[in-house]
Amino acid sequence: MKFFRCVFLGLLAVSLAFSPLHAQDLELTSDKMRYDSESGDFWAEKNVKVTRGTLIATSEIADGNVNAQKFSMKGKVHVFGSWEKDKVDMTGDSLSGVFSEPREYVFEGKVKGYWGPREVDVDILRMKGDRFWGSPVRKYADKNEGYVLFCDSVEGKLANGVIDEFIADGNVVFRSSPKKGEPTEIRGAKAVYSKARGTLVVTGKVTAIQPSRTLNADTLIFFPEKNRVEATGKPRLIFKMDEGGKKK
Repeated sequence: MKFFRCVFLGLLAVSLAFSPLHAQDLELTSDKMRYDSESGDFWAEKNVKVTRGTLIATSEIADGNVNAQKFSMKGKVHVFGSWEKDKVDMTGDSLSGVFSEPREYVFEGKVKGYWGPREVDVDILRMKGDRFWGSPVRKYADKNEGYVLFCDSVEGKLANGVIDEFIADGNVVFRSSPKKGEPTEIRGAKAVYSKARGTLVVTGKVTAIQPSRTLNADTLIFFPEKNRVEATGKPRLIFKMDEGGKKK
């Protein structure tokens, strides 16, 4: 039987949140629940469900501390619903967080799913304030921005809900699919992206591939909005030719 629902609603609504929607109440339900009013510790098991506004999180177990504003959800964690008008559907093995400022969340264990136009497939995803970290990044795709990223690890910064900058390290693959122009795939050891500057700087045995040409260089600067590249450090451009010797 689900119990202590009203007690937890009052205790947790002030301190716990999955989004900036502070005015909305939070509801925690489960088949079994325990709370220590002196220490602030709480524990829930079986059919754990946390609801706040239009966002829902479910798991097998959950625990935390109201006073310390910490929580942890483990076992088949599923976060779904909507957040700031974006549909959310994410799964992983565990989700933990700190609700005091700066807020911090860690999603671990084959984290996969969607958040609006974004698709994520990583082992660990961490967010603290407006900063984020992920590894290994099997896939990060943004339909609105028109790119897909693969790498060993990434860290960056958000601004107004979108990625403002990031640094990707190790086996970097960046695929851009502009609305106009040819798609571009860039491979290298490291990539630094800046939305403000409109650039992606890739270093370390860089290869840029388009349908009719391949560019190799030590360093490459890619301008996503213009679908243009600049190369330095012994650049080498190879054009693909058809059997008649004509450039494709």
